[in-house]
Amino acid sequence: MAHYPNFSKEKNFLYKAVGGALAVSQNISYIEEQLQSYLERVRRLEPSEREGPISVLASSAEGHFDLALKTVHDFAAAGENRRLPRVFTLQKEHQKENRAKTAAAVMLIYSKIALHAPKQQLLARVEMDIVENILCQYRTSPQDTELKLALIQSVTEVSCALQGVGTCENFSFASKRVLLELVLDFMKQEPLDCVASPVRYRAILAVEHLSKIKPSLTQKENCHLLQECFRSLFPLPPLEQTKEGEAADDAEHAEALYARSLEALARLMTSLEEELTLSWLKETFHLLEAWLRSGKEWERERALYACTHLLKTYTERLEDARENSSEQFGSMIGVLGPLSCDSLATSRQRAVDCISCLLSTQGKVMHTREVDLNHFCEDLVAADVDSLLRTSSKIAKVACKSFCSEQARGFLKAVLGSMLSFSPTCARAAGEWMLIFLKECGREMLLEVPEILTILYDHLPAAQQGSLKEFLFEAVSVLGCYHPEAVTNSLLQRHLPMDSDTVELWRTLGRGIFAIEMLQLLMGKVESAEDTPARSNCLDEEGSDNLAALEPLMVTCAIRELVYSLEPRESVSLLLPRLFPMLLKQISNTLGKELPSSAGRVEDEPVLVASGEGSSPCRLSIKALDTVLCKCISEKWMGILRKQNTWAFLENPRTYHEGMCLLTSVLLQTDVVTLTTIRAVLPWLDSPSANLRIMAASFFAELMKAPVLQKWKLLQPVRRALVDKSLDASSTVRRMAVRGLGNLASGAPEKLRKHKKAILKALMRAIKDVTSSEIVGESLSALAKVVAELGEKDIGVTFKEIALYTKTFFDVDEAVLRSSAFTLYGVLASSAKRKWKSFLGKEITTSTWTRIMLHLQDPDPEVCNACRSTFLLCTPFLGLQKLQTQVALNTEKSAEELQEAVCSHLARDMPELLESVYDTLQTYFWSSCWGMRTAAIRLAGVILENADSQWLREHSTSFLSTALHLFHGDEHPSVQQAAAQVLRDNWVELRNLRSN
Repeated sequence: MAHYPNFSKEKNFLYKAVGGALAVSQNISYIEEQLQSYLERVRRLEPSEREGPISVLASSAEGHFDLALKTVHDFAAAGENRRLPRVFTLQKEHQKENRAKTAAAVMLIYSKIALHAPKQQLLARVEMDIVENILCQYRTSPQDTELKLALIQSVTEVSCALQGVGTCENFSFASKRVLLELVLDFMKQEPLDCVASPVRYRAILAVEHLSKIKPSLTQKENCHLLQECFRSLFPLPPLEQTKEGEAADDAEHAEALYARSLEALARLMTSLEEELTLSWLKETFHLLEAWLRSGKEWERERALYACTHLLKTYTERLEDARENSSEQFGSMIGVLGPLSCDSLATSRQRAVDCISCLLSTQGKVMHTREVDLNHFCEDLVAADVDSLLRTSSKIAKVACKSFCSEQARGFLKAVLGSMLSFSPTCARAAGEWMLIFLKECGREMLLEVPEILTILYDHLPAAQQGSLKEFLFEAVSVLGCYHPEAVTNSLLQRHLPMDSDTVELWRTLGRGIFAIEMLQLLMGKVESAEDTPARSNCLDEEGSDNLAALEPLMVTCAIRELVYSLEPRESVSLLLPRLFPMLLKQISNTLGKELPSSAGRVEDEPVLVASGEGSSPCRLSIKALDTVLCKCISEKWMGILRKQNTWAFLENPRTYHEGMCLLTSVLLQTDVVTLTTIRAVLPWLDSPSANLRIMAASFFAELMKAPVLQKWKLLQPVRRALVDKSLDASSTVRRMAVRGLGNLASGAPEKLRKHKKAILKALMRAIKDVTSSEIVGESLSALAKVVAELGEKDIGVTFKEIALYTKTFFDVDEAVLRSSAFTLYGVLASSAKRKWKSFLGKEITTSTWTRIMLHLQDPDPEVCNACRSTFLLCTPFLGLQKLQTQVALNTEKSAEELQEAVCSHLARDMPELLESVYDTLQTYFWSSCWGMRTAAIRLAGVILENADSQWLREHSTSFLSTALHLFHGDEHPSVQQAAAQVLRDNWVELRNLRSN
């Protein structure tokens, strides 16, 4: 044997022959002697030279298993007891090295003996006499790479020996988990920056063989094994980096280890489980998924290599169509599809190979023709991004033909995860795959629409790039094209107020070709929604529900966003006759209401509170109307609406009737108000909702100004309704009804004359309404219009009643009533031509002219203006030409100057009329209105300055002097200042009068 070189075939043959001879020999002492001799030879030889002697020892076990184990055990024990003397401490390091080498050899001898042991004897001895001794050698020896490799090889060989025994129901390898943990620890300890040793590769082989021994591991434990292998192998740097600075042989060795390790890992994935089931496929792919989405291209490449092997093996083994990948097909395609645009050509090719396997599997399940994607591979070699995206899209169209509806959820979740990829190209490819999938398969996915939209919506916050969000928005648009109603219903489940993503979703839908259909669906939902339970006055009734109805409010918000981007404008205009009254009704229903605290949210989900409009459902409804009108009328008219604060008036429960009037007034000039609109609003006058009656009454009050009602032959029913509504329980409805009856004077004067009796009766009833000063003021204004149009002849005896009742409001506290009363009185004065001229002249002369003159300095500017006009109209009734001339000459002067000119004239030419003025103003000294007290004091000062001494002596001024002094203590500063000013200016006259 010494004549042959090591590792030669001849020498190996001779070693095996010796081992075989010992196995069949019956001379035990000779065998034991030979075994000990070969063990000593193993101790002396280098590790590379030990294989032959070890094979002799292992082969002998075939005939003398117990003797071989005993001999090796005694040899190992003798080595443990052998110690160097203290004087040789310098040789301890050398001793440790030899000890480690010997221990590694003993471990391999034990595992080789297991391989050659008789099968019927191995199971009884493997745990205590083989595995325990192997572990003892490892634990008691200095641990280095050689020892680790020896242990890994021993584990592998023992596992192979046990596999060779075959199935034994009573045998369970108790050491299995201990050995697995040791092997996994070796892999974890390996550096991740290079392939320094074959430890990683051989550990994977050991795990592969050991995993096949009973007891079988759980699927969770197998997943843990696989994950540790991935973590040890995938992160290694690419070969190009490891080759830098290395010798050629080292680089070649590292490359071989890379390749063998990946091959071993690929086999491990398909061998850990006894059967390659769908469940194992799912779990393994899930482990690979994180690496398939890695930011490092070499990690993705290795994961794709493993994935390709996994799917090819599964496809080959798939026989039972009931065990299929139908459930996982969608999610796997969603991960792999975008990788067809990976930065590495090899990865792109492998991604297509994986997709081909999945399509093949799906074809077997669905019994369809197998799809060939090989002709796309050439196009994936190019690095041009646009070319890659085009090819990837073609592959997507082919793949989507194999989808079924239940795979949609998994696919979308996976492809959306790919959209968040580190690679912009893969992210774009993921978006394209998603859109192609929805375009190709969306028509059959009606039932899946809610879940698909939820998935898309949940990924919106993570899609920071605008281009990625555009893919998601377009995806919703594609679904909306096929299933507008389902998409509408699903999006309406979102919470209020809308967040920016929900807003943009609706606006995207508004740009779709199906937007009009979706808008009509939304309109139908609002129109069919149940109204708030009827009540007499939803503004004032105590205990009323103060929360807005959620569904119609959500629909209204959706309409606003849909219309915002809807083109062309004419499309909205065509629907305006339905949209306008519908939104008006929604504004009415939400007026004064609050947003429900649980608006559209699931349990435990926080409520989003948007600034400004979030707290007001009515404002949301008004915003919708504003958006709709922006599409239908010019910016000029929209500017007028905003300048008049129409929306602010409309939102406020106290003023929204005025907002409605302003809105109607503008829309009348833009042809928005149509016959359809009027017919829709008319029934609201009899609605149980006070808000709705107010809105309708305000609408028609303004419409009575225009000829549209008469044009469409609706004036008669509206007029009758307004007369009836002048008796409504709501004071605001009564007020608007009165306004509408007054506006008839300009809208249809001939109808006013025809129905004057009923209209005057309603207006006179309103002027006597003690429950509401607003109604009284409205009736005064309405009567002014009616009287101006009819004249004294058509008014008849009511003229006198109106005049007598109007002057009772000259001195009331409410400025608006005073202003309206003076205006009406001026109209009466201008209308009194024949029959009632003498009556009114007497009234003016005896009581009203002086009061009117006093109010020329009313504290309210509007009252002053109305009073001046009335004063000019009433002065001619006195029949004093010179006074009229004096008034005419001072018309443009201030109120105080006009009063001074009139009093100066009266003092000279008509002292008796001046006396009437003087007597009247004294009654205003005690007025509850500080302004009228101030005006009376100033007029008194004017009289004092213009009257002569004779007149003053004839009219006791002691009362005036006393009153002026008392006014120094008045509660209002203006009164105090006016009194002090009059006393200063007229101090001499008052003192002389007192002395006389």
